[in-house]
Amino acid sequence: MMLKRGLALLTLAVCLTVASAAGAEKVRTKWAHAYRYGNREEPRVAITVDDWMYPETWLPQFLEVAEEYNVKLSLYPSGYNLKVEDREIWQAALDAGHVIGCHFFQHKRLTQQSQPQVEKDLKKFSDALDATLGYHYEFLSVRPPFGAGMEHGGGGMVGRWLHQLGFDHIVLWDMDNTDSLDYALKNVKNGSIVLMHANSADLKFFRKLMEGLKDRNYEYVTVNELLNITDRMLYVEQ
Repeated sequence: MMLKRGLALLTLAVCLTVASAAGAEKVRTKWAHAYRYGNREEPRVAITVDDWMYPETWLPQFLEVAEEYNVKLSLYPSGYNLKVEDREIWQAALDAGHVIGCHFFQHKRLTQQSQPQVEKDLKKFSDALDATLGYHYEFLSVRPPFGAGMEHGGGGMVGRWLHQLGFDHIVLWDMDNTDSLDYALKNVKNGSIVLMHANSADLKFFRKLMEGLKDRNYEYVTVNELLNITDRMLYVEQ
């Protein structure tokens, strides 16, 4: 009898240990994470393009260059630039393997807003994106306008707000100089996140940069691929 009871308790302990270990595999982080670059050991780069005023003009041209150089773009439109009449070109971008992230609706510094205002802005962006596409699109990352509030990364005030609102992946950049091609060629490296804007000057720069980097054999991936983002929330093993 004692042996059976002992075996039963041992079995229960093992089961609880396994259950505890299994449960510990997915524990959400305590704050958001702000990324400026990805893995420096892998020859992969992410090209990101912000704002998207007049997407009917710029998006087809950016997509053309992206296709020519086998680039998967990460697009961060401001919500007020999203319009139902542009549905076809946004869908074409998604169909080609590019992704959309959140650059918020009003393009205002989050540090000059309250948390309820930030929450309202996020919802307005999501609603505008869904209305534009005609269905719900689950964007996985956010990019605060001007990078405001990121001085302390995801652990600062803005990062804590975004974490509380269910967004743990804040994508920043490590190369945003589109005025000097020489500077860009010297500073783009493994894991870089390049910031551009949807305008004529950066469109020309995009092509020149891709041509200048051609011999480095980079793989140009989305930020989701570069940073291994698969969910809006970030989990770690514990």
